[in-house]
Amino acid sequence: MRIAVISDIHGNIEAFKTVLKDMELQAVNKIISLGDNIGYGADSEAVIQQIIASRIPSILGNHELACINEKVYKWYIGDTKKSLDATLSKLSPSSIDYLKGLPVNLSQYQAFFVHGFWPDSVRHYLHQIPNSELRHAFGQIKESICFLGHTHRLSLVFPEDGDIQVQPLNPGLTQLDKNKKYMVNVGSVGQPRDGDPRAKYVIWDTEKYCLDIRYIDYDNQTAARKILAAGLPFKYAQAVDPDIKK
Repeated sequence: MRIAVISDIHGNIEAFKTVLKDMELQAVNKIISLGDNIGYGADSEAVIQQIIASRIPSILGNHELACINEKVYKWYIGDTKKSLDATLSKLSPSSIDYLKGLPVNLSQYQAFFVHGFWPDSVRHYLHQIPNSELRHAFGQIKESICFLGHTHRLSLVFPEDGDIQVQPLNPGLTQLDKNKKYMVNVGSVGQPRDGDPRAKYVIWDTEKYCLDIRYIDYDNQTAARKILAAGLPFKYAQAVDPDIKK
């Protein structure tokens, strides 16, 4: 089975639709979203409706949680709050109801899926977790592989010889060892933080036990212009298109 894992679309419908087309070419069997489908971009409502129409299971991200939980919403300030306010102003009542029904994690296909960090955090960043806590988590996780998002950066984390190893994930195939446990950060479809504007996602081949790391070109200039036209902070447009001017 070939399972596509996506995360952090962040209202970027141009990136999302192009990734969906790439999945068709890659003969993907299943798709799972790790959340933060909304926010930062100009088309959060369209992204939600596309996820629903495509019947893609999704879990809760911190942006979804902030839109349905007033206490969490109040944690955010500055540009993130501006983005949340703009998102909330455009989401339909049916989309809000959809967000309220999202689970905080999933365990399927002998894998675990969560937005931030195992087992149920939508806000913790993988790179901020100390090695002692990572070792504890690896000892508790029943599944052999845990997929995460939230950092907008691809990485592979695993225990080896009593220590924690962190490897970057570059385009192409990465072979996994069935005798090891892994945490896989799948990067961001629609709001990269690695200086590379391409949309990123991961295909997990359960039979070959490997990861296919996908970097996809799309019409990022249109996505960036729409972010500016929506009155959203410039840095979110610049992340999508580094060459855009104010």
